[in-house]
Amino acid sequence: MLLLIPWMFALVVVTEGVLPAQARPPQRPASRDGAPTVRAVRTPKPPVLDGLVTEEVWQLAEPATGFRQKDPQEGEPASELTAIRILHDTQHLYVGIVASDSNPDGIRATELRRDDSLRNDDIVEIILDTFHDHRNGYLFRINPLGTQYDATVTNEGQTTNANWDEKWDSVARVTEAGWSAEIAIPFKILRFAAEGQEAAWGINFHRAIKRKNEDVFWTAYQRDFDFEEVSQAGHLEGLSDILGFRLRFKPFVRSGASRAIQRGGEYTTRHLTEVGIEDAKYMITPQLALDLTVNPDFAQADVDEAQVNLTRFSLFFPEKREFFQEGSGIFQFGTGEAFGRPQVLLFHSRRIGLSENREEIPILAGLKLTGKQGPLEVGLLNMQTRRSELASGQSAPGQNFTVLRAKGNILARSYVGAMFTRNTAGLTGASNWTGGLDAGFTFFQNLDLRGFLARSDTPDRLDGEWAGQAKLEWDSDRFEFLAEHLSIQENFRPEMGFVARAEPNWKGAKRNVLEGAYKPRPGIDWIRQFEFSSSLEYIADQEDNLDTRTAELGWSTDFASGDALDFEFSRNLERLVRPLRIRRGATVPRGDYRFDQFRWMYRAFRGRPLSGNMSLELGEFYNGNRTGFDISPQLKLSANLSLDPSYEWNKISLPHTPSFTTQELNTSVNYSFSQRWLTRTTFLVNSQDSQYAINFRLNYIYRPGDDLFVVYNETKTYGQEGRLQNRALIVKFTYSLDR
Repeated sequence: MLLLIPWMFALVVVTEGVLPAQARPPQRPASRDGAPTVRAVRTPKPPVLDGLVTEEVWQLAEPATGFRQKDPQEGEPASELTAIRILHDTQHLYVGIVASDSNPDGIRATELRRDDSLRNDDIVEIILDTFHDHRNGYLFRINPLGTQYDATVTNEGQTTNANWDEKWDSVARVTEAGWSAEIAIPFKILRFAAEGQEAAWGINFHRAIKRKNEDVFWTAYQRDFDFEEVSQAGHLEGLSDILGFRLRFKPFVRSGASRAIQRGGEYTTRHLTEVGIEDAKYMITPQLALDLTVNPDFAQADVDEAQVNLTRFSLFFPEKREFFQEGSGIFQFGTGEAFGRPQVLLFHSRRIGLSENREEIPILAGLKLTGKQGPLEVGLLNMQTRRSELASGQSAPGQNFTVLRAKGNILARSYVGAMFTRNTAGLTGASNWTGGLDAGFTFFQNLDLRGFLARSDTPDRLDGEWAGQAKLEWDSDRFEFLAEHLSIQENFRPEMGFVARAEPNWKGAKRNVLEGAYKPRPGIDWIRQFEFSSSLEYIADQEDNLDTRTAELGWSTDFASGDALDFEFSRNLERLVRPLRIRRGATVPRGDYRFDQFRWMYRAFRGRPLSGNMSLELGEFYNGNRTGFDISPQLKLSANLSLDPSYEWNKISLPHTPSFTTQELNTSVNYSFSQRWLTRTTFLVNSQDSQYAINFRLNYIYRPGDDLFVVYNETKTYGQEGRLQNRALIVKFTYSLDR
């Protein structure tokens, strides 16, 4: 299988010879000296936000124009005109957008839900690099209905935190000439170098014309770049005498009742009313924020999706709770994702306030310091949980969690950093700490070198507590290459973090990965791009005994219509040193297993009312066979109503065991009465755990940043031993004061 990568690059030579010259993208500029500039003009009075960029004050600003295509024709002028003007006063940045369109009836605008990705709609998005450090930024996106999406971007898109929510205003209208919008972004929601002084920021704009599957950019339109790579942005000049804010106080009150089964089989009912501080934020400097939370509540957080686990890897659930979103990118330390989960994280905030079974553990209080001091990014977090008895009958000790993170920006797009974590009375009943160093270097625009070295310390473990990674990656529109080595010693236990495979009697792991891809653009009208890929993953324990070997060969086609087809073939070797329990009554004995698998996937263009993904997987499964089917359509019935069902079905046949199926259903029904009245109903079924759950959430945004939530949760098991596990009805109200 090692011949796969040389085969791909031999294919390059053949394909390069037949590609028409016009299909080859132009070379990117060697430097940023020619970056365009737009000027923010101080306005004598704020514009009235009505979605029409017609007031006289807008004529004070010269528009940013000259948008160019990234797709379908790289570097060509946009097929529709876009003009963006920028004003400011002491408190706000104002953005006026005129998105002309020769066919206004074809404009796609289907979503009213705040923080939806808006990928089904026409959009305009803005990225602001407020420190002008060419690394981090704030992203704001709207559709022609004025629906908002915002996020923070860390390390040029290595981490994009869409759960960051702040207060800003937007109004948009579809007109006879296209659509237009006005946006007001308060300076108080941003962090920037200094108040009152004249400032230069990084800025870029992106417009998507959905019916044409066309993406146009003000600058950095080359396909080798993502929009989040703010090092390629243009310049925003003219800002002066701008002010942030000093203090925010956001208390909450919650009331509700819950009923849950205890270990003895009896039900307990609790009625609870609580008050607390969701967040109290004080700006020590314009760049450095101190956050305090007291008795925080996470009732409004989305429920975790059901997951069927047919592997030996640990399940990974992402963080969705609001308090942990602010500055979360600073605390990233570890590997990137593989197979939908990271391999190692030194800090994963879900370890705080949630048990292994995802039961809530009350948090007494927490303090967090995040921000920037010169070239140094810093993060400090300390939280204390209460001792509590969980519904499952387990006792959770009160724990203290501490995290210290520092990152220093060096060179143009590189960094070095360090992290320290400590928690008391952890899983072993004693304190656990971890410490590590990491670094990332970017050269030649596309070449990334990254790595870390970390150590944990647990009193009952004397050695074998190290982990480290070295990773080299080349990523461009035409070529991709990755080489990675990861070593995890058997006693490395970051109890505030995550390790993908930490089984009983685990002997650690050495993971080596080679990946390569060639992605030509053949110059065929109805085909946008091919991708030929191959990879080899080799995992052994610390004694160099083979554990897993997976070789994959893939071919995908992206069509001009926006649809895509993928094909993957994998050849696997798995060595089980102990039996693997798939489910009750279905166990794979220890031994070596070689099996092949095929997978097809269809991805439908998201610019249609009906879109989504569908896949079929066939092949061997250890000493048996497996057929898997996965479908996740997205149905946009109107701007008010959408359905997002996801269904996974697996049929597994093993020797000496009757064949069985597993099913997983995640269905969301979203109905928006308006952009302020939002409902979401989620229904989850997991046959592996014989469990289903329902979650209903009503969110009334009575003013930006403040909400009324009504949440209902219910979890039951089904079958012969089916019964209610828990049920809760919660009402939560927040009210913030800014100064």
